[in-house]
Amino acid sequence: MRLFRIYVDGNLFYHPQLSSLAVTKAQVQEDAESIDSLTLSAPFNHPYLVGIKPMSSVVVCKRGEDTVFEGRALDNGTDFYNTHTWTCESALAYLKDTIQPPYDYSGTLKGLLEYFISEHNKAVEDKKKFMVGNVTVTDDNDYVHYSSTDYSVTMDAIRQKLINTHGGYLRLRYTADGKVLDYLADFSETSLQTVGFGKNLTDVKINTDHTERATVLIPLGAKIRETDDEGNETETDRRIDITSVNDGKNYVVDETAVKEIGWIWKTEIWEDVNLPSNLLRKAKQRLSELTKGITSMELTIVDESATGADIPDIHARQYVECKSSPHGINGRYLVLSKTKDYLNPSGNTITIGASGVTLTSASVKQGQNISALEEDILGQESKISTAVKDASTALDATHSLKENIHECYSEISKTAEDINLSVREEYISRSELEMIQQDFETSITQNSTEIRFDFTQVTDEIKGTVADNQSLLEEYIRFKGALIELGRVGNAFTAELSGESLAFKENGQKIAYISNQSLVITNAEIRNKLSLGNESRGWFDFIPRANGNLSIKWRGSV
Repeated sequence: MRLFRIYVDGNLFYHPQLSSLAVTKAQVQEDAESIDSLTLSAPFNHPYLVGIKPMSSVVVCKRGEDTVFEGRALDNGTDFYNTHTWTCESALAYLKDTIQPPYDYSGTLKGLLEYFISEHNKAVEDKKKFMVGNVTVTDDNDYVHYSSTDYSVTMDAIRQKLINTHGGYLRLRYTADGKVLDYLADFSETSLQTVGFGKNLTDVKINTDHTERATVLIPLGAKIRETDDEGNETETDRRIDITSVNDGKNYVVDETAVKEIGWIWKTEIWEDVNLPSNLLRKAKQRLSELTKGITSMELTIVDESATGADIPDIHARQYVECKSSPHGINGRYLVLSKTKDYLNPSGNTITIGASGVTLTSASVKQGQNISALEEDILGQESKISTAVKDASTALDATHSLKENIHECYSEISKTAEDINLSVREEYISRSELEMIQQDFETSITQNSTEIRFDFTQVTDEIKGTVADNQSLLEEYIRFKGALIELGRVGNAFTAELSGESLAFKENGQKIAYISNQSLVITNAEIRNKLSLGNESRGWFDFIPRANGNLSIKWRGSV
């Protein structure tokens, strides 16, 4: 198993097998479009607290032999319990430490990046230097001309002259020879892990941002240069437009989008485009993006690499296969960001880019049959194919009601291993059809080794899509031999009651149990006081003091 460790200026700061070098939080935030960060917390008694010097110390996180973070601390704060917390930024932030002098550059995009990095390296110490690696972003002409009379921050210059005009992503790699900076049009790596509903997906948050949408775009290119009678070339304030190649119009429009949301205008400038035909092509491509909302999905997952499986982590800047039928997710998506807590992996999340994704429609209307209802809400069409036939009588009765539907049906689905018995009671009022649906289901699953009860309550307000209006609550009780298990679908925590113990588990791992008059727990955090003893013999009280020391006091019997 690959152990996670933290080093500060080359010295070991955290190791999971050394209690004297404990930390309370080590959360890495990876961001494909920005600078990675680390939130690190350590208790007041950590021996090397003073070793972390903000803006100076190099903090390195390793998992096995892989470097998962390298950067510097920005601040140092404490809380009520004198726990120290640092916010750290990755080494990519070193590009904010230097200034680009005025320049006039002509050449390729890779050459421009190499120029910026060369100027940066001249002005910093060795630990802040970079090498330019792979550059896959290209220009149509493989030639750009940029100049500046200002002094600009290196990171700002890269964003303004490269990323904002040509797209792409910066990727920092840590190698034996040093830090390598790639400038990529897209990422090619795909995670070996997959994300799936009912497998390792525990929560989904879907957001569509419509604030940047536009239906009409006025594109502008480079400034027009003119030559006077003496042959001197000067730059004017006028810019290249598309009037000459677009039937006299200086804009492009998406008529379909206009019918949907009206006329919303926007203008953008391509500093490196000198031909109207190229400008028109870029404008049409850009407008196709602006007419859509920006959809992103935050998925809370169980990272299989954190469970001891011999499989690499999921990282930002990778593609990952995701499938969740109830949420309309099915495809290969780019991981735009990832939050990983190396001490509490159950809270790991990834944000995937899903521009243009539309959710499965789940507007449940009167008269829909059971098959459609299960497919839209539960994503279990295959499991109820037999139940549709068995419930035909109940469906006929349902369709005949005019004002209120009171539907009760029993569904039995037999397979080689399972017998599923479901009893569903559903109340729908036609006058409130567009407002709310309540759906109560009790399901019993029995096979040769266990009986399981599932209780599900779904409240669905039929306004728009299920993503905005559906609340799904599901919990279960499982009887397996002499064992009773309590839990909730999608929750990492379960409780198991047997003839020998009461156990509490997280992600399948036992974290505490009560047995033989003893409580055994993996980690305990006591906020105020720990007392050992009884009423007849008296008590020893362990009490933390405000100065960080620990007091032991004797308290006599009552």
